Amino acid sequence: MDWSLFDLTPNPVLIYDRDSLQILEANKSFFNKYGYARDELEKLTMYDLHPGEMHQELQCFWDHKEDEKLSLKKVVRHCSKDNSLFYVQVSSHAYKNGYENARLAFIHDVTERVEAEKRAKSAFNELNHHVNHSPLAMIKWDENYEIIEWSDRAREITGYTKNDVFGHTPEFFDFYEDGLISVQQDMNYLLSGESDRSQFETRVYHKQGYLVDINVHSSVLCDDSGNLISVLTFIEDVTEKKRAEIRYQRLFENANDGIFIIKDGKFIECNNQVVNIFGLDDRDQILGKNPTDFSPEYQLDGQKSDVKARKKIQQAFEGNPQVFEWRHQTLEGKPVDVEVSLNRLELPEDEYVQAIVRDLTEQKKAQEKLRKSEELFRKLFLKAPGAMVMIDPQNRVRKVNKSFEELFGYTEEELLNQDIDEIIVGEEDDQIVPRMPDKGFEEDKFYTDIIRYSKGGEKLNLLLGAIPVYLDGQPIAGFGIYVDITEQKKYQEQLQQSVKEKQVLLEEIHHRVKNNLAIISGMLQLQAFEAGNEEIRNALNDGQMRIQSIGIVHELLYQSENFIDISFEEYITKLIDTIKNTLPFDHQHIDVEVDTGDVLLDINQAIPSAIIINELVTNAYKHAFDANERGTIEILLKEKAQAISIIVRDNGAGLPGGFCIEGQTSIGMNLIESLTDQLEGELFYTSDGGTEFKVVFENKKQNGSGSMLSVNGNNVH
Repeated sequence: MDWSLFDLTPNPVLIYDRDSLQILEANKSFFNKYGYARDELEKLTMYDLHPGEMHQELQCFWDHKEDEKLSLKKVVRHCSKDNSLFYVQVSSHAYKNGYENARLAFIHDVTERVEAEKRAKSAFNELNHHVNHSPLAMIKWDENYEIIEWSDRAREITGYTKNDVFGHTPEFFDFYEDGLISVQQDMNYLLSGESDRSQFETRVYHKQGYLVDINVHSSVLCDDSGNLISVLTFIEDVTEKKRAEIRYQRLFENANDGIFIIKDGKFIECNNQVVNIFGLDDRDQILGKNPTDFSPEYQLDGQKSDVKARKKIQQAFEGNPQVFEWRHQTLEGKPVDVEVSLNRLELPEDEYVQAIVRDLTEQKKAQEKLRKSEELFRKLFLKAPGAMVMIDPQNRVRKVNKSFEELFGYTEEELLNQDIDEIIVGEEDDQIVPRMPDKGFEEDKFYTDIIRYSKGGEKLNLLLGAIPVYLDGQPIAGFGIYVDITEQKKYQEQLQQSVKEKQVLLEEIHHRVKNNLAIISGMLQLQAFEAGNEEIRNALNDGQMRIQSIGIVHELLYQSENFIDISFEEYITKLIDTIKNTLPFDHQHIDVEVDTGDVLLDINQAIPSAIIINELVTNAYKHAFDANERGTIEILLKEKAQAISIIVRDNGAGLPGGFCIEGQTSIGMNLIESLTDQLEGELFYTSDGGTEFKVVFENKKQNGSGSMLSVNGNNVH
């Protein structure tokens, strides 16, 4: 061997004994690479050039005793004297030049190549992992558009395995409707060379039969001559996205609020509710316009609509949600008050401002109605002539009116948050009055005569009306109304002194009531004469006759020696005269026949009965007969087994077809029904050759003012 050439070789070269693996000779490059001195060579073996963990592997390799003529080439890890590791490729050949059993080894450092291969393999594995675990499915097609790669995600989306699809073209798949046509058009587009990429959406059937919405992205790879090499396709499953879009679109269209989408200050989309709010025919009248196109020049706060709108939209676009009230107007100029909510809307393709518009028209009306109601209540409460107090569920004072302060002598400031009973109830008073939320109120109210004391200690005889207010079954407040009945009490005491005096007073009361009713009747008559509206005039006349019907009862009472029973024969005679004198002259041709028998009623049944007869007779006069047509009205009162029957019939035109008393809304019919209920009676009607109404009730003495007068000791009932 030419040892000078051996030493000049740039790569390490060594000769080692095949059996002992001792290194026999090495060149200068070896000593430079591995860091050993030449005098250390006789102690070195091939094992010393490898990391310790590889010795067992090397032993197995050397134990095979390869044919000494065999050339060996292997990439292994070596280490230098200072334990630096590097990869080398060792080429070993049998060598007999002066040696019995030696081999010549050429060593090439391949560390960079091995590291590059590792990085490439790692990158490939990483890419393969991402491809198989990506939400996007990857499909690779060859130049014939046949599948050559199929990712795991593609199997998940379509249900087909690699073995199912390898070598197949797109025609293998079952597309929805004309989906295959879209795919073929995309293939032709890519093959034409017009572009090296494409994107479209379609629907394909899963292997199990259900539809999958997919978004398809494809790119082509061609050689220098423009010939197709392969097509790489990524598929995104957008089924849930499509469903969400449908749900959103339905929500968008069916929302009770108006919804706008704004871009660059203009409406680019809106739902049907917006069309309704603006009173338009379709959304084309809105799209492309500005918010100020549907707004007055100035808003209610005095700001110009265009300036305020731009400011609000810009703030929302910058990510600051805006909620405010706005006045729009229809194309006809009708104002529409709304609440506007602006938010930034970020979509993949762009950024917008979303406006949700809530029509406040009805809410504003309700607020105004509530405001008026509250103002009415406040004035009624504060200016009521009766003393009134409002308490909370704990009986503590929340408000009193002026009359309360005058009656009891306390100011509102002295009473606030105090238990009202601890202030005005005397210590010796053992009368129990229900407190909220006790269920001691009859039908949620309570009335009683009580004794209370003023701030100065004056004893007051009062009538208390307690009215609790419940919301959702829970008490929230209560009202107490106090009426000073001290004088009435004294009057009652005077009445108890003499039956005769009492009788005179009762006569006087009925006389005065009759006179007062006559005054009221006269006032209504005068008002009717002055009324220019026929409907108002008729209503006033009806009210006048009702008052007169009551007044006749009181007139008969004070003229009678018997305060218990009223003769209805005399009453009806007076009533008919009154009606004839009140109604127009064209009703004078109607005859009235009366048969009351010997029926007697007390005042509590007489007054409702009188009003019922008045209403029925008046209705017969007005509606049963045509103008100047002769007719007859019969009024009958019968009593059988304590049952009173009031019958009013006529031989006129009869009731209109489909007549149902429950469906009547007139005051007269409501009065008839209500008073029948008050009498605890029943109402019947027929229409055959005329009309007949009959009210049947039990003849009994009812408790109440004037129902019965009797003397028992010093007590008056």
